[in-house]
Amino acid sequence: MAAISAAQIVKEALGEIKARQLMLTPENYAEVYNEISTRYGFTTEEKRKIERYISRLSGEFRTQANSVNINSVDEFVAFLIARLNRSSQNNTTIDDDKNFKSLNAFTRRILQAIAMLHNKDAKNLAESSVLLLNKKFEIAKFDEMRERWFDLISDYNDEYLEFLKYYGVRNFDDLKTMMSELDKFLTIQSEKSPFSQVSELVINMLKPSISGQIDTEIDELGKKIKLNPVGLATADMQDEIKRMVAKRIEADRDEIMQKVSTLNDALASIDSKIADIATASLENSQKAHDIKSDIKEIKFDAVSLEQIKGMLLNIATALEMQGRDFVSEMDHKQATISDLQQRVGMLEKELKAAKAESNEDFLTKTATKRALMAELGKIEEAYKRYGIDYSLCFLDIDHFKKINDTYGHDAGDAILSTVSAIFRKYSRSLDFVGRYGGEEFVIILPGINLDNAVKFSDKIRQIVQNFKFIYKDERINVTISVGVATRSLGESETNTLESADKMLYAAKNNGRNQVMPQII
Repeated sequence: MAAISAAQIVKEALGEIKARQLMLTPENYAEVYNEISTRYGFTTEEKRKIERYISRLSGEFRTQANSVNINSVDEFVAFLIARLNRSSQNNTTIDDDKNFKSLNAFTRRILQAIAMLHNKDAKNLAESSVLLLNKKFEIAKFDEMRERWFDLISDYNDEYLEFLKYYGVRNFDDLKTMMSELDKFLTIQSEKSPFSQVSELVINMLKPSISGQIDTEIDELGKKIKLNPVGLATADMQDEIKRMVAKRIEADRDEIMQKVSTLNDALASIDSKIADIATASLENSQKAHDIKSDIKEIKFDAVSLEQIKGMLLNIATALEMQGRDFVSEMDHKQATISDLQQRVGMLEKELKAAKAESNEDFLTKTATKRALMAELGKIEEAYKRYGIDYSLCFLDIDHFKKINDTYGHDAGDAILSTVSAIFRKYSRSLDFVGRYGGEEFVIILPGINLDNAVKFSDKIRQIVQNFKFIYKDERINVTISVGVATRSLGESETNTLESADKMLYAAKNNGRNQVMPQII
C-alpha cells in the first residue's frame, strides 16, 4: 500500500462525510477519521487511548470490548454504562450501601498494607488514597487516583534489585527473605574480610591494662567490634576506640602513680632502718678499736697496771660483744628486709582491691562519694582550662524510708541496686554516676547544657516511674525527684552542686516525681 499523509486522510474523511450525507460535527468527523486511519494502518491518539482503557478492564469485559468496534471515547463510555446497568440488574438483591461500605473498608485495609511496604512511591500514593476515601465521594477524583495507580503499576520497574543477585539473594518475592539472604551473605563475607582480622588485633591491643577499672567498658567495646568488624572503617568507631585508649592510659597512669608512691614509702622505711643499724654498728666497732689502742699505750707501775689493764680489757671485751650483737642484729634486720620485700609484693595485690573498694559502692556498683568528688575536680579543671561546660543531676528516691519501713531493708537494697542500674544504663559512656549518700545519687554530664540536662533527667524519671519493681511477688511503685544545675551558670563546682541540691529540694517540696527547674 502506497504511503499516505495525514492531510490526505483528512481530505478523504471530509469526502466520506459528504458522500454519506452526514452533518459535519466533531463526533461524525472523529468517527470517520478513525475509520479511515485504521483502514490505512494508522492508529490515532484517541484510538490508542481507547486501547489503553480496554486493557485495564477485567478479563470478561475486555473480551466483550474487543469483540465490538469501539471507535471513540463516547462509545467506550456507552459500552461501560451498558455493561454496568446489566450487572446492576443481575444483582438487585445486594444491599448497595452495605456493599459499598464493606468495599470501602476493604480498600482502606489494602492501602494501609501497601503503605507499610518498603516502596516510597507506593506508600505516598496509598496515603493519598486513604485521605481521598475520607473525603466526600467524587467520581472525578477517584478516576484521577485510579489513573495514578495504573501509571505506578505500568511504570514500575524492579530491575534495580538485580544487583542483589551478586550478594547471595535468590528469592525476590519477599522482602524479609531477601534481607535474610543478604545478611547471611554479608556475614560470611565479613568473616573473610581483612576487617575481621584487624578487629581481632584491635581487641587484643585494647585488652592489656595495668588498671582493672575500665575492664568492663573494654569488654563491651570488644563485643561491639567483633559483632561488626566493618564498623572499624567508620569515623564514629575510630573516635570511640581513641576515647577508650585515652581513658585506659589515664587509668593506668593513676594506678602506676599510686603503686610507685606506696613502694617509695616502703623503701624509705627500709633505708632508714638499714642506716640506723649501720651507724650503730660502726660507732661501737670504732669505740672498741679506740679503747684497745689506748690500752696498749698505757704505762703504769706494776701494781696499778694490772688493775687498770684488767678494767679496760673488760670494757673493751664488753664493747666487742656489743659490736657482735649489733652484727647479729643486722643479720636479723636483713631477714626482716626480705620479709618486707615479700609484703610489698602482697601490698601491690591488696592495693588494687582496696582501690576498687574505695572507688566503687559495693551495693549500687556506682562510684563512691570520694570517687565522685575526685571526678568532679577533674571535670572542673577541664572547664577552667578548656571551657568545657558540664551539668550536674542530683537524684533522690522518693519516700525511700517508707519503702524500707513497709517492705524491709532487703527490699530497699534491691530498689537501690535496680535504680542505680537504670542510671548507668541510660547514661553515656563519658557520663559519671556516683552515690552521694543513702538514696541520693549525682550524675555528671560533660558538655551538656541546662536544657538538655533537664530533658535527660526527665527521661530517667519516666523510665523509673514506668519500671516494674517486683519484690517477693509484690509490685513496689518507685519514683524519683531530680535537681539540675549547669556549671556556666554558677561560680564554682561546689556552688553548682549546691544549686542542683536546692533544685532537688524544690522538686520535693513541689510534690516529688519531677525535675527542677522546669524548662518550657
